[in-house]
Amino acid sequence: MEDALFGTEIEYGCVGDVQPVRAALLVKDAIFRGCRHGLIDPPPREWGEVPGNGGFLFNGGRMYLDLGHLEHATAECRTLTDIVAHERAGETIVNQAVRDAELESQAYFVKNNTDYFGHTFGYHENYCIRQSPYDSGLVDGMLPFLVTRQIYTGAGCLLPRGDDTPAAFALSQRAQFVTIDVSHRVRFGGRPIINLRDEPLAERQYRRLHVIVGDVNRSEYTTALKIGTTALVAQLLEQGWSPQLVLADPVRDLRRIAATTGGRWTVGTETDEYIPAIEVQRRYLREAERRFSGRDADTEWTLENWEWVLEQLESDPARLDGYLDWVTKHEQIKRYAGTGTAWTDPDLIKLDLSYHQIDPSISLFDVLAKRHRNLYWADSDTVFTAATQAPPDTRAHGRSQVLRALAAAGADTAIPWQDLRLNLENLMWDRRYFFLAYDYVDDWQDVAANGSWDVIPYVLDWKAIAVHGRVLEMPNPFATYDDEAQRFGESIPDIFEEEAAN
Repeated sequence: MEDALFGTEIEYGCVGDVQPVRAALLVKDAIFRGCRHGLIDPPPREWGEVPGNGGFLFNGGRMYLDLGHLEHATAECRTLTDIVAHERAGETIVNQAVRDAELESQAYFVKNNTDYFGHTFGYHENYCIRQSPYDSGLVDGMLPFLVTRQIYTGAGCLLPRGDDTPAAFALSQRAQFVTIDVSHRVRFGGRPIINLRDEPLAERQYRRLHVIVGDVNRSEYTTALKIGTTALVAQLLEQGWSPQLVLADPVRDLRRIAATTGGRWTVGTETDEYIPAIEVQRRYLREAERRFSGRDADTEWTLENWEWVLEQLESDPARLDGYLDWVTKHEQIKRYAGTGTAWTDPDLIKLDLSYHQIDPSISLFDVLAKRHRNLYWADSDTVFTAATQAPPDTRAHGRSQVLRALAAAGADTAIPWQDLRLNLENLMWDRRYFFLAYDYVDDWQDVAANGSWDVIPYVLDWKAIAVHGRVLEMPNPFATYDDEAQRFGESIPDIFEEEAAN
């Protein structure tokens, strides 16, 4: 998509006989064992992490543990096909690792947002923008769109009521956990619709729009439509357009829409008007058509399908069975439960969760995808390529080249794990390791400032890779850095030979 770049982060839930945190750890280790899928990153990178908590994949993405969950961050992508393929490639890699760890009948990973016991797993969307995410026009303009887009992006969620009370069905899983419209913090600022955390993942002309309100989708048609529409809306707002719409209570409307499957979705404005959610979406659609129609293939697909989906939702949402997750799942549950007391059957939860299993041998979604060709969007060859190769048109391509060169040089065997895992209080006596008292390394400059390359021989990051003080900077996410990556990769054996000689 022209001028667009995006990526997603998926936290996988886990059920089975193995404790979920242990299962996630074993699978993470299997992913990087012997550099099969990528290269482990030695230092802890966030509060509470341990050394070797995760690493980068050879396809340009990242796999790591986040608060006990296995999390996959895709490579930076510029096309809808790439983002869809790289999301499913993450599932493929996890499934392979489950087999490698011999956990097939003990641990089952699910791609959804809740365990139905009051817990939620995150799904984050990242869009490259050219203005500050703090800009009031961007935030105010994005909120009505995000509140209402769940009518086609929701993954669907069964809501058990307990005892003999029939269960309810919601459009969105994530909506029920949202507590605030906007937050600057990640873990302690409530769960917002938009998170304003602006990590320096690129040079300063590029910033990050961090959306954490959305459901993770199994339907790849929905994933493509969700990413495509949101990317276009971000571009509209960057150009200074405004929907001229302010919601009185975005969180209230988000939850109210999520609780309604019948199509009468509305939002309340600050002027006490109630506007249909479909009309709110059409307000963005019409302006996107006016500005971007005919621009490129991804934009055309998004505009055409955005229009078509809104028309179906307006006339009869059931027509989107086999396209949208919440409709497809709702139809399955209705067929199973009928109209009687079966809506109190606890097995409905099993049916719901089975839709989100990523193991195709037991996944209800994969059964349905064989009937409904639109649930799968990327073909198997494209997904196979995405599991091993980075997108060819972003800096992930250069990152992948360097990762492979590091793996070929046996860089991970040079990590002194015993030193890294020493008690931090002991390390405090040596000023070179003072930064470890903070329990994480922000970037390679932390290591360089303390001259600690003997303990952390390399640091992997989105915008730079550093090896014993030699650094390849990749600040522009739209550049591939092919030549620079090739030269840097060719120098890696010499770097390790020099360090060994010293």
